[in-house]
Amino acid sequence: MQPTGPDVSALVDRWVANGIITAEQAERIRADLAASGAGAAAGPARPVSLVAEGLGYLGGVIVVVGLLLVLGMSWDTLSAGGRVAVAAAVMAALAAAGFLVPAARLGSTGARLRGVLWLSAAIALAATLGLTADELLGWESDDAIVAVASSGAAVASAAAWWVSRHVLQHLGTVAALLFVVNSCTRLATDSAIWSSLAVWGLGVVWFVLALPGILPRRSGAVLGALTATIGGWFLVDERGWGTLFSLGTAVALVAVAVLRRELAVLGIGSVGTLIALPFAVEKYFPGVLPAALSLVVGGLALVVIAILTARRRRDTPAA
Repeated sequence: MQPTGPDVSALVDRWVANGIITAEQAERIRADLAASGAGAAAGPARPVSLVAEGLGYLGGVIVVVGLLLVLGMSWDTLSAGGRVAVAAAVMAALAAAGFLVPAARLGSTGARLRGVLWLSAAIALAATLGLTADELLGWESDDAIVAVASSGAAVASAAAWWVSRHVLQHLGTVAALLFVVNSCTRLATDSAIWSSLAVWGLGVVWFVLALPGILPRRSGAVLGALTATIGGWFLVDERGWGTLFSLGTAVALVAVAVLRRELAVLGIGSVGTLIALPFAVEKYFPGVLPAALSLVVGGLALVVIAILTARRRRDTPAA
């Protein structure tokens, strides 16, 4: 006897909560069940879960606003140790709250709520480490402070990601690593070019590892593409090759996205092209008219690619 709809939905929620599958995979399972006529098996989230999630977010916002008001009025009167202690207390409270979320009972809703809390805890940890280096240890190098703070956040986010397999912890890990490689490369080379290339390299590695599924395919590809695009943007004003480098990165992402039918990556590549193209035209073909025409041609090219992609998907026989 096949399980009823609520039983299948509960199973999917439990798999997410236990880290067996990711929230992204859960959504794809629900979509597949709905498409196959088993939509009831992946019914809407339970009202109690949604209420708990909404109350959690609302309470968190109220706590943050109140805390900011209190700190704004008393921050200058606190000692260095007091400021570090406040940041550490916030971090500990957020981390503990994430552990206390009954994710097994709340399913994907609980996993989301825990993901938000742990992401906030990682940010608070970065603030704690940054304040420690700046206020207590008196470090003068901003890059060193950022390197220490972001390294701590990267380790914490990676650990939480290993436990929860949630996309928010994936995001927190990549974002923290972006700051790590940028600041550490600046410390080692004192070069904006090399630090930007380090960010770009991180994105490329993440993107490449996501393609065969070593990292989560969809979220890994999106975060890798976004990081590589950001690294390219950092180089857009660097000498003559920076603009072409940024544009080439965006065009390469568009090409890979079309071949692999990755809509989100296609969007990132398209935005990157839209930003880099005018810089390239103004640099190598000065004048208002050529720049405007290049946008028209580039936009038409993207429209053609979109049409070809849509036709290719329609003509592909179902498996």
